[in-house]
Amino acid sequence: MEYPFWRKDKFSSFGLMFFRFSAALIFALSIGASLSFGAIAEFEKKFPLRFLCNYNFVSFWSSEFNKGAMSSNRPVDVGLGFGYRDLYFDFIYSLPFTTGHDRSKSVAFETGLDFFPGNWWLQTKYRRYSGFTAGGKIDENGDKSEYIFVDLWQRDMYLSALWMATADEYFTPRAAYFLDLKQETSAGSWIVGGRFQSVMAKDHSGYLPFYSHSRETYSTWVDLGYTYSWVYDNGMFINLWGIAGIAIGSDEDASEALLLPEVIAKMAWGSIGETWSWNMVMEMEYMPEVFDHHWEQKLVAAFKILVVRRF
Repeated sequence: MEYPFWRKDKFSSFGLMFFRFSAALIFALSIGASLSFGAIAEFEKKFPLRFLCNYNFVSFWSSEFNKGAMSSNRPVDVGLGFGYRDLYFDFIYSLPFTTGHDRSKSVAFETGLDFFPGNWWLQTKYRRYSGFTAGGKIDENGDKSEYIFVDLWQRDMYLSALWMATADEYFTPRAAYFLDLKQETSAGSWIVGGRFQSVMAKDHSGYLPFYSHSRETYSTWVDLGYTYSWVYDNGMFINLWGIAGIAIGSDEDASEALLLPEVIAKMAWGSIGETWSWNMVMEMEYMPEVFDHHWEQKLVAAFKILVVRRF
C-alpha cells in the first residue's frame, strides 16, 4: 500500500518549509540560553538519555461515516530521546507486532524538538498515523458486526509556544514532564500560549468523501490553562495540567472555514534522582472540528512512561 505522505513530490511545499523553519528557529534560540531559577535545582550531569514507552489510542468520528467511531490500533509506542541543557529531541514509533489480527494495522510515529528559554516552552512536532477500524461490536442480539478498515492517513505538524505566566521562578513543567530539573517547592502557574498547525489527510478507502483527495488545513491557536505540581521530600511529585484552546483556520484552497476548540488534560507522577528519574503520565485530548458542511471529532487517550538516565 502506498502512502503518498512519504514521497517528497506529494509533500506540500508549505509543510516542508514549516518543519524546517521550526527546527531552525529552536536550534538558533538554544545557543547561549541558560536557567537562573532560584527555587529550581539543576543536576551536575547534563546529558539525559530518555527511554519512552506509550500506550496510545485514537478515536475519530465523522458526519460522513455512519458506522460509529473509527479507532486506531497502535497500542504500544516506544522511543528514545536525548537532550543537552534546554534543548531536547525525541523519536517515537509504534510497534507493529502489537496490532490485533482482526483489526487494521495502524502505522504511527512522531518526532520533535523541545526548547525551554526561561519560562517558555517551545515545541515543534511532526506526527504521522494511518489506518482505522470501525465495527466489531456486539449488538443487542449478541451478533458481532463486521470490521471495516478505513484507510485514512494523517500528517500533523505544529509549532507551539507556551508561557508559564506566573511561574515566578518556583515552577517549571520540565521537572514533571522532562525530569531534567528538580522543583524544590510545590508551585504552579497559569499557561498562556498558542500554536501554528498544519494537518494533511487522505482517505484511500472511499468512506470519507471529504478526504477523497489530499486535503491540508491550516490553523492558528490561542491556548489558556493552569498547572500545579506537588513535590515531596523523598523526590516524588504529582502534577496536574489542563489547557483549553480555540483556533480558526481553513483548508489549502480556502473552500472550507474551520472552527476548532480543544481540551487537553493530563496528570504526571514520579520520582527525580541525581542519576535516574521516572514518571508516568495519563493524558487525554478532545477536539471537535466544525467545517462549513460537516463535523468531526477526535479523542486521544494515552498512558506514558518515561525513564531518564543522566550522564
